[in-house]
Amino acid sequence: MKKLLIIAIMLVGLVSCTKTKEEKMQENITNELLQIMDDPSTFQFVSMEINKTFTVGERKKVMNDERLKKAEELGMTGLVKQTKKEMEFLKYKDDNMEGVYYVRFTARGSNKFGAIIKATYSATVLNDDDRTVAHFKQMN
Repeated sequence: MKKLLIIAIMLVGLVSCTKTKEEKMQENITNELLQIMDDPSTFQFVSMEINKTFTVGERKKVMNDERLKKAEELGMTGLVKQTKKEMEFLKYKDDNMEGVYYVRFTARGSNKFGAIIKATYSATVLNDDDRTVAHFKQMN
């Protein structure tokens, strides 16, 4: 009986340590933001919202070889990187599963003049185990 209780406690501990997809997204977007902030020590999370979810099939129609070629021709390195990352992820996935999330993320922090600003960012997040950020940019 004691062994069952110990096993049950360990399982509860493992489950409680598992992050939700939203927590993983928030963590990964925060990490992207911290890399570009003037003073990362002033970071404050405000909010995050999943604006849209695309299936793998929907996203495959957009992220394709034609888009990649055009982005390369135009020298759009950010779009090339995003397209390659998404295409690699989408390649072997079932068309009906959730594939990509468009996320709106708001945070506060100090700019290079020391003023506290609040800014909103958009992120494209893959529905992989790590919730990889494929694209990230400031909206305002």
